[in-house]
Amino acid sequence: MLEHRSQSTGRMGSICGDSFHRAFQEFAFCNFKKDDLCQVEPFVCPACTPDMLAISADGNRKHYRFKKSKGTDEPSLFDGLFIAEDVKVSAFVDKIRSLMTVSTGHDVCGPATFTAARETSRKSRAKVDEEGLEIAVCRHGTLLQGLNHYRGEIYAYPLFLQKELSEKANVTFFCMDITCRYWPYLTKMAEKLPELQPLVDMKPFLSVMHAKAHTGKCEVKWGGRNQEGAGNTIGEEVEQVNSFLSRAALTTKYMTKSGRADMITVLAMAWNNRKHEST
Repeated sequence: MLEHRSQSTGRMGSICGDSFHRAFQEFAFCNFKKDDLCQVEPFVCPACTPDMLAISADGNRKHYRFKKSKGTDEPSLFDGLFIAEDVKVSAFVDKIRSLMTVSTGHDVCGPATFTAARETSRKSRAKVDEEGLEIAVCRHGTLLQGLNHYRGEIYAYPLFLQKELSEKANVTFFCMDITCRYWPYLTKMAEKLPELQPLVDMKPFLSVMHAKAHTGKCEVKWGGRNQEGAGNTIGEEVEQVNSFLSRAALTTKYMTKSGRADMITVLAMAWNNRKHEST
């Protein structure tokens, strides 16, 4: 389309896709710096800050990236802005794993077997580097922070996001689709790491839709509809965001590491900006 527009206006030459993509990312970065000078924070929900009623966390396995992606990897423009720095996440995961008793297998709740998250996991895809994303959003669907998966969806990933976000806002409920398995894990880790103790003060919230796949007792105890003070929170807000971000999953599979991170960050800022302008 761009080449045709150039020819119709009397210009010659073809459009280089890689150069145009980089130029677009740099343009998005300039817009971000402009907003930053105006003290606009792209990953903060203005409706529930600094007191957040609920945060929802879940994984997105569609945003993986092949190891042999073409192109030279340049430094990321948005390093650590939305997707947490890999070094910081890896250090936290290694610290958690050094304090836990390794257990294998799937987590089970009644007749349901959950493969989405567990205490430990090995790399499940040999030909990929990043296996996906772990994303946290507020109850209004505003993206707050994410991180890269390197060993499947393990409990340490949402624990990292919960810890990071608890330092930025006062959160009442922490929503997940496997809360009944995650919360005992959190309690156990908090006993070993004093800095995790404040996380236990949050209230566990089992996502309303996913609660139907759990046992009846589990749904009554952990289900969001039975949590006092939760209001109409459903805990499934991250699923809406994943539906949006997954549209670009086909292209990010073949990007470089920094290109993938920058593209996801640009998409996340666009989603939040649209949410803020429509409210």
